[in-house]
Amino acid sequence: MLSSYRGWRARTPAQQVELAVRILDGAHFEDVLTRAKAELGNRALQLGPLDMTRNTLLGYVRRINRAHDSPVPLVDGLSAELAALLGDQSARTTVQLYGEAGGRPMPSTLISAAREAYKYRLGAGYAGLLIGYSERARQVYLEVVKPDTLHLEYHSHDPMEPTIIRHERVRTMDGRQELAVDVYDLSDLDAPSFRTEINGQDKTEELYGQTFDGDDYWWRYSDGTPFHRLVVVGDTRHPYATDPLVQTTLSVCTLYTHWLSGIRDAGHPQRNVRGLALVGLDSESEGGQNGIQTGPETILQWVDVDPDRPGSHWQDSPAADMEAVGRAIRDYELTAMAGLGLPVGFERTGGEPLAYEQQAIDSLIAKTYPELRRLDSEVLRRVAAMSNRADLVGVELNEDPYGVLFRAEVSDALGDIDDEEETLNNE
Repeated sequence: MLSSYRGWRARTPAQQVELAVRILDGAHFEDVLTRAKAELGNRALQLGPLDMTRNTLLGYVRRINRAHDSPVPLVDGLSAELAALLGDQSARTTVQLYGEAGGRPMPSTLISAAREAYKYRLGAGYAGLLIGYSERARQVYLEVVKPDTLHLEYHSHDPMEPTIIRHERVRTMDGRQELAVDVYDLSDLDAPSFRTEINGQDKTEELYGQTFDGDDYWWRYSDGTPFHRLVVVGDTRHPYATDPLVQTTLSVCTLYTHWLSGIRDAGHPQRNVRGLALVGLDSESEGGQNGIQTGPETILQWVDVDPDRPGSHWQDSPAADMEAVGRAIRDYELTAMAGLGLPVGFERTGGEPLAYEQQAIDSLIAKTYPELRRLDSEVLRRVAAMSNRADLVGVELNEDPYGVLFRAEVSDALGDIDDEEETLNNE
């Protein structure tokens, strides 16, 4: 049951995920407008354009989603054939260097896709990577699947792998674009199935010229175990985990809109006159105010309205301390980030993070390694299995789990090579 109070509404898990995705995509203008109207009433429409420059949720995600940054992750046991199948573009010198450490650089296509998918996992709870194959390019492609198009069911004892995946996407049928649902069902491992539904009707055979049920379900490992060709990272159990940052994003946009309006309309001294009139200005605007646009080159000549009662002029201070207001908004935003464990410096206005902050951020990034290791490893395993079942490269690819090293782990592995070479040179 939804409840509301002054424009606020309790969102369902699906609505929460959809809102988080819109914020991560920068498509939350209408959501900010709704929040501004709820907080400011009719004044929201008088403050000028909404300020969308601050995105607290995306800023938090960008700080944490750094595992795939330099140095390039190292994959243990990755073959040249599998890397080429993914369209890898790693430099030859990097491949040679990583080879000395017993691995190979992660294919650039996987890095890009995994980083994008994990953005949605961190901000909205979960996401997916769809593995497909392009006949024209003779390459595997990876498609990021946003969580607002995924519906997952977990029936097994394994909380890491959904049993049924429903993926909403657009399909072309009879020359028309149709909203379809791809359904991957592993409820019975002896009878797996994949089907595409349009308007609730199974259109699999019409679309592909075949069905994918039972023995015709070919996405399997070498031992016959079926798998989804859509790898899911995260889960659906905590849709509100990032809600503080979702709420902060909407409020901060509203507050910065108010702040900019204050700078423009109330952040400067107000000059006033009493009993004076500008020479040549005899029109009066609505509301009893009169005035003209002026600049430093303008000379204003005033005359007394009543010669017997000389007029006066004075200047009021700005209506608000916009520097203090801006600092308060910034601290409000940083407090929300700190509430989710991100170290922030409240006394600094910019520049590089302090040493203790960087250490804490590195620790948070390191906590993402286990989940990302599974994501990257599962993608590589399933690509290898698909290649083997369809004989895409002509050689048997390794379907065992792949080991992956990130950031400092890669530096340590490469550093060990330098230490060994130095020891050999000194002997």
